[in-house]
Amino acid sequence: MAVPRLSRRTLGERRPELLDSVQGDDIGAGILHLGIGAFHRAHQAVLTEQALLVEPGDWAIRGVSYRGPGAADALNPQDGLYTVVERGANERFRMVGAVREVLYQRPDDVRATLASSECRIVTITVTEAGYHHDPATNRLRRDDPELAADLAGGSPRTVVGQLVDGLRARRARGDDAPITVLSCDNLLFNGRLLAGLIQDFCGLAGDPALAEWIRGHVSFPSTVVDQIVPAPTEDCLREVEARLGLADHAAVAGEAYRQWVIEDFDGPRPAWDRVGVRFVSDISAAQARKLRLVNGTHSAVAYLGLLADLETTADLVREEEFAGYVQQLVRAETGPSLGNGAGEEAERIVRRLATPRIGHRLAQIAGQGARKLPQRLLEPARDLLAAGREPRLICLGIAGWISFLRGAKQSGELDEDSRELATAPDLGRLLAAWRGCPEELAESRIFRELIADALDGLRSDGVRATVRRVVGERS
Repeated sequence: MAVPRLSRRTLGERRPELLDSVQGDDIGAGILHLGIGAFHRAHQAVLTEQALLVEPGDWAIRGVSYRGPGAADALNPQDGLYTVVERGANERFRMVGAVREVLYQRPDDVRATLASSECRIVTITVTEAGYHHDPATNRLRRDDPELAADLAGGSPRTVVGQLVDGLRARRARGDDAPITVLSCDNLLFNGRLLAGLIQDFCGLAGDPALAEWIRGHVSFPSTVVDQIVPAPTEDCLREVEARLGLADHAAVAGEAYRQWVIEDFDGPRPAWDRVGVRFVSDISAAQARKLRLVNGTHSAVAYLGLLADLETTADLVREEEFAGYVQQLVRAETGPSLGNGAGEEAERIVRRLATPRIGHRLAQIAGQGARKLPQRLLEPARDLLAAGREPRLICLGIAGWISFLRGAKQSGELDEDSRELATAPDLGRLLAAWRGCPEELAESRIFRELIADALDGLRSDGVRATVRRVVGERS
């Protein structure tokens, strides 16, 4: 006999106490979220749900899916309800009801939502690639075919194109109420970057009046988010079904830890500040710590773990060599690149990576390395070199990425940027062609020699022996 599907009706029939614990379906959708994947469902949507339970308001979420119909097919038949499994010492199953609807390939509805007075906040999680920008210049990639199609006047497909399209409709409607756009992707000063891309698009579209209106009516605060949320698995769905007695096709699992830091802004918002979200005047410190200590560590160790044929972060830090690498990387290099010690942070990162029930796959972390590594590893390497210190462990992580590229180029697993670099005939030309690599690093003899030494070790001695050697040299 088939297990009934989760919905407000079936939850009320089977588990009425859970239905009573979630946000009702009678509030307005004041938030539009672009990129409603697993991370948003485990992070911003949970914090929004908590804020609504503390202080009710019209802050339900209308989501937009870009990668396929999966999120819409999972959430819409369930009235937006889904379960979040919080992994940790004490696991918790949390029902979330803040999502009202998911739009997929419905650009007219996205435009109408952005133009409506009900929408006051837009949040975004589409990964670095979703901005269609050149990380070397922080400008739109004019040769991008999807951007070109948006600029030609078709139904917009890109995030930037849809934002401009919706804001144009909002202006035409005469709505002068402020609206806030929050990029929540791992990009330096993501709000400032997105604001520039929006202006760039308006310029390319020949619409200076809209660009001026956006400058006066739309704010783009920068944000920092942190939580380990792996891609959902069938095991997770079965676990939730057994616990709930209902089939939840949208369930996600993640660590219990959540961080959200937002540059303060004047517009209306849910009571996020009452449920742990931090509002700050300057995002710089939180941003640098997150990108370098957390994301940088994850990226550096992911490629080395894949070279060692490991599957998850928990598998990796169970091995003494890799746990030691993580601790030394943070204590000796990425932490000091911020101007302070980071011993406690190193231990915390190892503990987070080691959570066995998270199942954070190294292959998921390893995607889009050409775009991710500049701000995660190259910038701290540049700062250390400028201070007269060798980024030996960082360069080992970069060498792991290069070795991964060279091994993966035959399988077609790489994104376009990485494929181009994987075919570079030597290290010097790879660094020169890497658009995210600062010229002073590409031309640094010490930087190149450290990477070349690590590459030689990985090739001749294997990954574990090379990690042991380099960590020993840094100790």
